[in-house]
Amino acid sequence: MRVLVIIGCPEPPVLIPSTLYLLNMLKNRGCVIILSANPAALKLLETADPERYYLRGVGFQDIEKGLKNRLEVDVIVGFVHNDAAVNYIISYKSVYSAKTYAIVFGRKVKGEYIEDLKDEGIVTYSARAFHNPVPIIVKLKELIEELI
Repeated sequence: MRVLVIIGCPEPPVLIPSTLYLLNMLKNRGCVIILSANPAALKLLETADPERYYLRGVGFQDIEKGLKNRLEVDVIVGFVHNDAAVNYIISYKSVYSAKTYAIVFGRKVKGEYIEDLKDEGIVTYSARAFHNPVPIIVKLKELIEELI
């Protein structure tokens, strides 16, 4: 299974460790992974995994270019904590026409994000998390069980 993972602005502390956790779960299940992220998020991921334990074999593309250079994917998984992330995930779903999942998170989970994503047919999970990644990890495990 080819999975496209989308991460935007890496401002929330839980984003990078949650992304690495997701990549690990997907790799352990034999998935081919492409990561679309903003440049700062990519640099943080590379810094967090200097030996490329989790990033080995993962394809990378800038989040903007991913909307222009369409790759073949079976599934999209995205992290949502702001308006831009909602727009990116909806745009990616439209361009790729793939089954799409979103994890909406933050200090407070915004109901309008969930509504907008669900209106576009995106399977949505939510977790109140900003510093502690455990609520996101719980939702990622649920997502993976549904996915695979």
